Amino acid sequence: MKIIAQLSDRAIQKGIVLCVFIIAGLNVAGQTINIDSLRNTLPGKVADSGAIPTYLRLSNAFIDIYNYDSALLYLNKADELIKKFRITKYDFNINVSFSKLFSQGGNYSLARQYQLKLLNILDVQSQGKYDTLEIGKKYARLYTDFAYSYFYMENPDKSLEYYKKAYNIITSLKQQYPGHYFDDELLVLKSNIGSAYLGLRNFDEALKYFKQAIEMNKVIQNQNYNAVLFNNMGIIYKEKDSCSRAFPYYEEALAIRNQLRDTSGMAQVLNNMGSCLQKNGNYTQAISYFMRAMDYSRKSKNLNSEMLAANALTDVYEALNNYGQALEMHRLYKQLHDSIINIEEIQKTASLELQYKFEKQIKEQELEQQLLLAQKERKSWIYLAIAVVLLFSFIIVIMFNRNQRIKIREAGLVRQHLELEKQNLLLERKNLKLDLELKNKELATHVMYLVNKNEFIASITEKLLSIRPLLLPENKGWVQEIIREMKSNIDNTVWDEFEVRFQQVHEDFYQKLSEAYPDLTPNETKLCAF
Repeated sequence: MKIIAQLSDRAIQKGIVLCVFIIAGLNVAGQTINIDSLRNTLPGKVADSGAIPTYLRLSNAFIDIYNYDSALLYLNKADELIKKFRITKYDFNINVSFSKLFSQGGNYSLARQYQLKLLNILDVQSQGKYDTLEIGKKYARLYTDFAYSYFYMENPDKSLEYYKKAYNIITSLKQQYPGHYFDDELLVLKSNIGSAYLGLRNFDEALKYFKQAIEMNKVIQNQNYNAVLFNNMGIIYKEKDSCSRAFPYYEEALAIRNQLRDTSGMAQVLNNMGSCLQKNGNYTQAISYFMRAMDYSRKSKNLNSEMLAANALTDVYEALNNYGQALEMHRLYKQLHDSIINIEEIQKTASLELQYKFEKQIKEQELEQQLLLAQKERKSWIYLAIAVVLLFSFIIVIMFNRNQRIKIREAGLVRQHLELEKQNLLLERKNLKLDLELKNKELATHVMYLVNKNEFIASITEKLLSIRPLLLPENKGWVQEIIREMKSNIDNTVWDEFEVRFQQVHEDFYQKLSEAYPDLTPNETKLCAF
């Protein structure tokens, strides 16, 4: 595990104690990458989604060598392909790279934006099926980066909060996965918590966590950890005005730095030791330590440590009334201070330029998105207009076909109605004809009945007449009366019945006959009727 652990020398000068251990979490590259060989694997002008991993590796390689412009260039290319092909599996890695780029470049506010995106991605991933160990590690690393950003944004309270969150996650993972190794992570996070307390100037809590980290390191046995921890514990005691207790820790740290040949770390410790001696008024020894610190600073090209040593020597020589040496050290301090200010300005300018390029790119992307959106909206309106025209045309065609079908149906119904009327008329005529025939038959039958009846009556009359001479005198009158009555009713009854029946069948026969032949006698008329 890579650890960056420093106490700012300039912070000591100002009387503000800062000590930060940082886990190098969320590191995508993880090792030195041959940039040229990676470039050779990239496709030509054709946009290929397979180039995304290479672009990400290239961007991280350039971040590692502090070439932020090239890193941003390749990150943008990867981001374009991810959005173009809508590949979600790279969302986490590309946001990690953006966070790393802006955090390392000093743009902590921009880094925080990507850290929040990463947090949202992890929250979504943790809701489904996922590897608890891997997700837990990612959360811990992300919270560590949150804490780092808050620390440099001068918010030690939030920094402490997120360091503790990361520590709790790693502690929980260690309990869940006893076969995995988490001791380094726990040691570093415990040191980070101590650093956050140190930023809050809560020396007792900071000291407690640093001592716990030292105890843990007895198992891990990482000398670099001990060097940093001993140095920082010495600083705590020095700030508590207990240089006698600070010196043993400084000596332990110096011995380890010397063993590791860490000239920059040795310069830092020697400056702290000289500061203790200076505080106690032991100027001669203080000069020796500051001179050694300056020598090691020059070997390691650590301008900050050299500047602090020069500034401290100015004060010491002035206290010894050695104004010539004090002036010489002050000039050196001023020269180093100006160089550091220039370097910081250059770094700040580079950081602002990076931020400007990024924000410009974001605005260009937003404008491009707005243009694409406007084009899509325009196409949508065109498609909508075409759809409306087609819909109305379709409706008109449907209505026209419907009207045609209705007209055809109505014509069919009219034909059916006429056909039915025709059939009804024919049926009516047929019925009338049948009715007429029936009445004619009834009339003929009735007439025949009346004729037969008259003939029957006539036959009976003749028989009565033939037997009348044979009857008794008292019966002859009665029979004669019957004969007379039967003869008087024969003709009138038959004709009256015939007239009634005939006029029911042929209502206007007599009228038409009299109009055509006005000279006919009644008997001739009856004959015509018969």
